[in-house]
Amino acid sequence: MSLLKENRMRPVTTYLSSLSAIAVAAALSATPVSAETLSETLIKAYEYHPTLEVARAQLRATDENVANARSGGRPTLTARASGNMQSAEDFDGEPADSSSVGIDAGWRVFDGGAVSSRISGAQAGVESARASLVNTEQTILIDAVTAYGDVRRDTQFVALARNNVRVISRQLSASRDRFEVGEVTRTDVAQASARLAAAQSNLVANQGALERSRQAYIAAVGEAPGELAPPPALPDLPGTLEEAEALAMQMHPSIIGAQATVAAAEFALDTAKSGYSPTVDLNATIEQNSSARDRSENVARVGVGLNVPLYRGGALSSGVRGAIATLDQRKGELLNAARVVRQNLAAAWTTFDVAEASIRASRQEIRAARIAFEGVSEEARLG
Repeated sequence: MSLLKENRMRPVTTYLSSLSAIAVAAALSATPVSAETLSETLIKAYEYHPTLEVARAQLRATDENVANARSGGRPTLTARASGNMQSAEDFDGEPADSSSVGIDAGWRVFDGGAVSSRISGAQAGVESARASLVNTEQTILIDAVTAYGDVRRDTQFVALARNNVRVISRQLSASRDRFEVGEVTRTDVAQASARLAAAQSNLVANQGALERSRQAYIAAVGEAPGELAPPPALPDLPGTLEEAEALAMQMHPSIIGAQATVAAAEFALDTAKSGYSPTVDLNATIEQNSSARDRSENVARVGVGLNVPLYRGGALSSGVRGAIATLDQRKGELLNAARVVRQNLAAAWTTFDVAEASIRASRQEIRAARIAFEGVSEEARLG
């Protein structure tokens, strides 16, 4: 399987799931020019979040697997030294002490493709780790976008709830004044008091929601929110759900990572099968042997070794079967990743449609309520 290159484009699923929060925030009133923008919030989240450091460290560690795999196809060089001290003497009556120093070199020139498969498998593992890093990045950014929209939304809700308390308080005061002059009954005053209590309860609930959103913002960005500017205009979306699904299957880091793990499992199977192949090694030795009687001997050897596996107690066949089972597992994980992406995409697409419809309906409700309020006020003015 050909390895997919790293793709850092936003996956459609997480991309769509942020649009509901952005759409609600875009409908809110504007804030001062000096307010913090969404881009600035995303930069802070990207620079602050410790989860990114964990993912980056994991990627660096995975990168080293490639160098480790390449080392299997390169020559080795070893220096050695040894010495022996004995209390006994040799046949000439001299001490039997001796020493030896040498350098050994070895190079496996044929291994049935094991090293090549290990290198390719390690590279596939790096592709999977990179896709995992991209997925982590986008999860962190979508958390920051959501927290940003939630804080703006709940800030406006608190302002509306506080204003509602002020309005109903004035209405209660007016009801009491009218009760004093006999224009309304005690029931009318009690109803106004009940409306004020409900408004105060609603204010407390919205203040609690705002505090929760602020804490989520701190967790995502690393600092408390200040004045937040309106988010930018919504980017263009695919025209249909089918088009969005096609993009998700191509771009989503979960899919890319799963494809890379399948490729790594295929190379691991090739590595296991290479255990049946013979190996050929070149080796060379240069050493100097010395004894206590100042006798020295220099030795140089060069050789070729051939190893043919005949019987390993079933280890080779077991390794191949295990690699096949792992490959089947990785293929199943790829199919499941695609299923999850499709499911999340459909849910996000529907959520976005519902959010747009809800915004349109809320605007119509506001217009109708404003007309009704103006009508009631005019009726009250005219008696």
